[in-house]
Amino acid sequence: NATVIEVSPNSLYDPGSAWGTPLQLGARWSSAAPDSVALVLAYNSNVSSGAPAYLGLSDLDINIDGAISSYSAGQSTDLSNSGYNTVSHTIYTSSKNTVIIPYAVLQRMVAAKDCRLRIHTSKGYQDIKFSAEHIPGGKATAIVTIKEFMAKVAAARGNG
Repeated sequence: NATVIEVSPNSLYDPGSAWGTPLQLGARWSSAAPDSVALVLAYNSNVSSGAPAYLGLSDLDINIDGAISSYSAGQSTDLSNSGYNTVSHTIYTSSKNTVIIPYAVLQRMVAAKDCRLRIHTSKGYQDIKFSAEHIPGGKATAIVTIKEFMAKVAAARGNG
């Protein structure tokens, strides 16, 4: 009978990429383990785009105002596809994995002046500017929805 609060993976900003990144970040919290939070790493692609169909997501380095900590996913990446879409002639694929971090680290990530993530994948790594609230063009990033998620968690914990 645990309370579970989650936010779907949302866009991330890679300042080194002109086109943005297909990597996304979400979160899941449970009252059964209130001092931890699961960060959901996601990668969405389609086979016709030329990008890798699937991407292994293994580790996450978190740089909060210069202090770096590292976390590993405890399991292998979940790979799935939606099947062949006869309208777009595309197979949409997704890769997801979860990294458990202390809830206090997520609080520091959101409060930081400069928080950057390095997401390790089966193709190397990608650097993300987590503290950027919008990607160029104005689309909100994961930090915006994670702040909303944290307000719900605070209420569930009784300190919101």
